[in-house]
Amino acid sequence: MGSIGYIIEEEIHLASEITQLEKNRTTFIQRSLIGFAIWQLTYLIRYLHLDTGKLITGFTAIISVIGGIVWAYYLMRIVLLSFLMQKKRPLAISLNNEYVQMIRLKSFTIGFWVILGLVGILFALSLFVTLNIQLVLHLLLVIAVISPLVSYLILEKDEVLDDE
Repeated sequence: MGSIGYIIEEEIHLASEITQLEKNRTTFIQRSLIGFAIWQLTYLIRYLHLDTGKLITGFTAIISVIGGIVWAYYLMRIVLLSFLMQKKRPLAISLNNEYVQMIRLKSFTIGFWVILGLVGILFALSLFVTLNIQLVLHLLLVIAVISPLVSYLILEKDEVLDDE
């Protein structure tokens, strides 16, 4: 009877660790997304060629650097979490179940269609207006990173709401 109690206790511990790691994964993705968006969107402001003072330009640059640092920090945390998962195979298998794989696939599919739609919009716009190629490429890169992450977080949130 003691061994059954130990097994149940281990399963409860594993389940609570999985729950915590899922929360960490979501938090890391959210914060790295916010950092990336701040970093890149403040950088995209430069393409507007606004006649702003040095104070505003410096403030924007500081915000951009802070966003880049936040993004890099949480990106490293995600990488470290993946190294931890390689050492703990049962946790890795539980965290990468079929439903999570389906959410990833859907989010990348959504990201693909968002990029394709944006390319179509920008192509149509280019027939009427001359577009800055650097701006177009930068915008596509930013949207290519942000759209799958946002859709992943939305789909994952829907999963949590469906479970409740």
